[in-house]
Amino acid sequence: MSIRKSRVNLFKRYVPLGIAALLSVVLFTGCSSNVSNVQPAGNKGEGTNSSMSAEPAKAEKISYRIGDIINTEQVNNFNPYLNTGNYRPLFDYVYDALYYFNPVKGELINRLAADSGTWSEDQKTLTVKLNTTAKWHDGEAFTADDVVYTFQVLKDHPVLDSYHLWSDTRLNSVRASSSDTVVFQLNNPFPSLTNYLTTVYIVPKHLFEKEDPETFLNKTPIGTGAFKFRNINESAILLDANPESYLGAPQITELVLQRFKDSPAITLALQKGEIQGTTGTIAMPSLPKLLENKDNKLQQFPGLSTFAVIINNDKPGLNDVAVRKAIQQAINREEVVEKGEMGAATVGNHGFLSQVFGSLVNEKLADDPSLQFSIEQANKTLENAGYVKNSKGIYEKDGVKLSFVYYMAANAPAQNKEGAMITGWLNQAGIATTIKMVTWPELTSLAMSGSYDLIQNGITVPADPQAALEVFHSKMTAPIGENTSGLNWARFRDSQVDEWLDEGSAANAEQRTELYKKVQARIAELAPVVTLYSSGKTPYSETSFTNYDTNVPATSVLSLVKVTKK
Repeated sequence: MSIRKSRVNLFKRYVPLGIAALLSVVLFTGCSSNVSNVQPAGNKGEGTNSSMSAEPAKAEKISYRIGDIINTEQVNNFNPYLNTGNYRPLFDYVYDALYYFNPVKGELINRLAADSGTWSEDQKTLTVKLNTTAKWHDGEAFTADDVVYTFQVLKDHPVLDSYHLWSDTRLNSVRASSSDTVVFQLNNPFPSLTNYLTTVYIVPKHLFEKEDPETFLNKTPIGTGAFKFRNINESAILLDANPESYLGAPQITELVLQRFKDSPAITLALQKGEIQGTTGTIAMPSLPKLLENKDNKLQQFPGLSTFAVIINNDKPGLNDVAVRKAIQQAINREEVVEKGEMGAATVGNHGFLSQVFGSLVNEKLADDPSLQFSIEQANKTLENAGYVKNSKGIYEKDGVKLSFVYYMAANAPAQNKEGAMITGWLNQAGIATTIKMVTWPELTSLAMSGSYDLIQNGITVPADPQAALEVFHSKMTAPIGENTSGLNWARFRDSQVDEWLDEGSAANAEQRTELYKKVQARIAELAPVVTLYSSGKTPYSETSFTNYDTNVPATSVLSLVKVTKK
């Protein structure tokens, strides 16, 4: 079955087709079990009709294993509305959004939407035809009512509306004009809407309407995806192929999401052929060894995840732009990529926007002298702002000592190596740090609540430059102690950035380009975070499987429905 592809206007204009790549997907190694066919025994001394006496042949079981760090606290629920307590990569195998953003090509691909949508002349109404061949795993028909219900939940439960789709300037209503057509009515023009639709997994109305979506654990998820949830145990999440998938029936009969405690164990399992890949988690120091096997591949492409040192802009000392600027100047990002990521990442844009957005990125920032790595300049920045080193070589001012807790992920060799490098540079710049190791889910929890000073973590944004830059809109944050409604974990607030983003939301393509570059320059100037690198990776193995579709991430569901066993 062919999969229709559509480019949203913004990407058609700005995202080059041949973008090469951020590392963000899955590493694989093969493991499959075969059930041998039962052969007829026959009767001694007389002729045997094998077609009469043979037992029915059993279908071959083909298991494909993906390894990842999946902690206990990540499998408390399988509710796609919730941002915590679940393992989000699971959702793309079980559920579908209306559209999928393909980071390899910088394009939108239709999923539950059958077309790219039709805009009204005033750009305030988007009409989307649905894929009527899709249906829920329990056999119920998929209709426009499911889509309307899914978006209505976001309106009725604002805490679940992470990207503020129902803000005063965006959605006014979502309705079904027929069983296979949905109409999105806007308050103002919002050309990014189609891109934002990639962030919302459609849920079955007939099941979710019986529950409170804010607390529903959804332990046995029912989706429209190419794989069906079977069960979960201490070692894996087990999925079965959906033979009636509208994407086409996968030849993989069983998808195993293998649970590991750390990236070295995942990498070793990949090397030994015990898994076929991983969703991007790998011990980067082992990458050269891994790729010595010609069957192991590393697919690279620009992605939507940016790793950064996230600074709590509300904390004493860190609320001073001079301190944040000094932190920015004290970090050698090129060396972080070279030594920490083994060169398999793209040095980040100081203005945060990932290179996946092509010409929308403010390239001038890369050559700005004030943004270059320099321990000497970092010291000067602090001294010019009135900070003085104490007897221990740590800068102080007005009773505030520049000594902070630096959080990073445990059991992540590359991250740990990078964190040690970064805190070493900060110490040279007169900024003391105490390292604390926590799990990845704990990092996210700390970031959301603001219970931290400095965090080394990734920020994954929707497939739209407006959404990516709205990470820094004040509406996306909250006071320390309250969870943010969006991804503004830095607690950054700037009225000028807010104004430019509000203008950009409804502006035409030319105006948006100018506004977005202004926002990036302002972010680089005020340093709410220090971008390290953009990273998306798909290491995968061809030892036991073939026919990967590398026009999309090789271990995405769109590729796995085509993968075959050798």
